[in-house]
Amino acid sequence: MNRSRIGLLLVSWLFLVAGGPALSQGFDGGLRGGIAASEVSGDNLGGPDKLGWFAAVFTSTGVGTYSRLQLELLYIQKGSRSRPNEKNNFYDYRFSLQYVEVPLVLIYDFPFGENMRHGGRLSLEAGLSLAFLVAALEKENDLEIDLAQEKPYNEAELNFLLGLYYPVADRLKFHLRFSQGITPLRPHLGGSQTWYNRGQYNTVWTFGLAWSLL
Repeated sequence: MNRSRIGLLLVSWLFLVAGGPALSQGFDGGLRGGIAASEVSGDNLGGPDKLGWFAAVFTSTGVGTYSRLQLELLYIQKGSRSRPNEKNNFYDYRFSLQYVEVPLVLIYDFPFGENMRHGGRLSLEAGLSLAFLVAALEKENDLEIDLAQEKPYNEAELNFLLGLYYPVADRLKFHLRFSQGITPLRPHLGGSQTWYNRGQYNTVWTFGLAWSLL
């Protein structure tokens, strides 16, 4: 199955899962969106150096007095970037990756949050996500390069997630999330591996807003 079909199936699946139950008793749903700042380990560049955007739908349900389990469908842009300047001898490098991602996180709403502005609560989250690669483009000095033979992309990757929610308005929260690849997006060019470093990994910081329906 190609990447486009995987992405389409995932989009359809989560809209079916999130659209109905989110309006049922005991479930909530909503939207997230914002900016993604990313880097790729092993590219010899500092980071996060590439900006992109993300958008997501989610559904959540309570699993305790102050905790919720949240399932999302996320489109996100990742990759790496080197902008030409005197320090890097005007080296122009662009590595663009597009993923459809399915995060599953446990969210803890701090009890003292009821006294915060807008009646919201400060929340922390932790979890995992499975990301499916739908598009990739790599350019060096405006020339497209294809390393698929030497460094084939992995169709999917597993990520660790850690995040923070801060209320800014009624049903609206500022959301900060850190995402670190557990599995590599592709091997190193030279093929070298260790038990903890199997290739190149995505690291992403996202900054945005989360809006709840209920």
